[in-house]
Amino acid sequence: MFRDLRTQLLLWIILPLAIILIGVAWLGVTSHQNAMREMVAERDGAVARVAAAQWADALTMRARLLPTLDPTVPAQCDTSCAAFDGGIALFDSTGNLVSAQPTREIWQTRRAQIVPLLSSKNISFSLPFVENGITRVLVAASTQRGALIGAFAPPPLANLGFGGHGVAYLVDARGEIIAHPDAARVGVDMSKHAGILEVMRGESGATFHHAADGAELVVGYAPIAPTGWGLLVEEPWAEIVAPMFQYSILLPLVLLLAAIVALGAVYFGVRNIVRPLQNLAQAANRIAFGDYHAAEQSVGGVGEIEELRATLDSMARQVSAAQNAMQNYITAMTRGQEDERMRLARELHDDTIQSLIALQQRIEMVEKAFAKEPSSAAGKLRELRELVGTTLGSVRQFVRDLRPTYLEDLGLIPALEMLARESNAQFQTQGTAARLDGERELALFRIVQEALRNVAKHAHAQHSAVTLAFDADTVTATVEDDGVGFAAPDAPTAYARAGHFGLMGMQERAQLFGGNVYVKSEHGKGTKVVAFVPISSIAQ
Repeated sequence: MFRDLRTQLLLWIILPLAIILIGVAWLGVTSHQNAMREMVAERDGAVARVAAAQWADALTMRARLLPTLDPTVPAQCDTSCAAFDGGIALFDSTGNLVSAQPTREIWQTRRAQIVPLLSSKNISFSLPFVENGITRVLVAASTQRGALIGAFAPPPLANLGFGGHGVAYLVDARGEIIAHPDAARVGVDMSKHAGILEVMRGESGATFHHAADGAELVVGYAPIAPTGWGLLVEEPWAEIVAPMFQYSILLPLVLLLAAIVALGAVYFGVRNIVRPLQNLAQAANRIAFGDYHAAEQSVGGVGEIEELRATLDSMARQVSAAQNAMQNYITAMTRGQEDERMRLARELHDDTIQSLIALQQRIEMVEKAFAKEPSSAAGKLRELRELVGTTLGSVRQFVRDLRPTYLEDLGLIPALEMLARESNAQFQTQGTAARLDGERELALFRIVQEALRNVAKHAHAQHSAVTLAFDADTVTATVEDDGVGFAAPDAPTAYARAGHFGLMGMQERAQLFGGNVYVKSEHGKGTKVVAFVPISSIAQ
């Protein structure tokens, strides 16, 4: 069930494509979010540093200005106390209010924030506090007249938050909130909050923090140098990233896109691959039943299927041509066998039988000579012996043509050497010689024999040579001549069409053992026949 094309398309194209789409989408979203995280973290860290610098500048400037003021001189305070919009007051060493601007009543309400500052000998600051809806900070400086304290409104925190839930707040050295837009949060311990430890060490930057409700927050932090406080800016990550890049929204869109692509791929596969392949399979079945023109018409589909159809059509034509060539070859072989029988019969009649008749007549003449002239019988016997030898040589030649006795008795090398000597060809061997099984030796012998016959009949060569080469896997027989040559067919299947039935017979003998025969020839450049046969077993 998993071998049909639709399933294969699903398993190897559609499913990987969907996985790739989801992976690319996830990678794109992840890369975008990572870039956004870095950018937002850098932005919030920069905002925190700028806001902390504003607070530090405001505190430092007022700490330097305060010792130069004298609240007892109204004219001076009118011109120089503008930096202290909450007023300025002088307390003696016992903590009594000596003078105050703008009124003594306001400073009496600040007693809780003032008392911790009176014991300090250096510049000191109070924690931020809210007065009539305004956040204020007190700065105290010890002078010869007593403790001089000024009140001012630091840069506002409300403008630093981002988004609907962004917020900026201050923490002290212990990590407790000392200023927050939500008054209920003042005094909350934030020592475990991300960025608190870093800002307490005097570091600035940004990080991410998971709140108790699971929401992820972007936290920018920076220290406020003169006080040891820390300023933090935090906002929910979910409000920063664009909704389109949320996984919960993007994943269904990607799956929908993958489904659309999958349906398109299935439609394309059925229309351009499955149906053309089915048509091609039907054409192949018709070819198997002998309709060699079944693949002539185009089946459509992708280019590769059309190429496959063209290849199938070419193969069908080659099979048809091969069948016709085989029929011609069988006809030629049958005719050749009959011609060979006629030749043998004619040679036996014209040569051997005539020699036997002459032998019989000579025997009769010898018998008569013994009766009449015994002295002339010796000459007659010599003629009889020569005639017997000639007849015996002719019979042996017939036997060698029909069955090579040297091959059976001595092996392939002596048989080929004898064959080359009879054909006036040079003979040599290469490699380590070894006996082959009888069928392979006979096939190689007949191939070389046919090649030498072709040299004798057609080549008009001055020289010819036979080489037998042995290696680990094959035995190769090569017959070369320097004769007139001919236009050798490009492929063995063309041997029969060109009338080279001898070459076709050589080719088939070699192919019986998995070998082949190659012919290289050009007009005026001689001919080279190379036959190789794989070695499957070697007689030791």
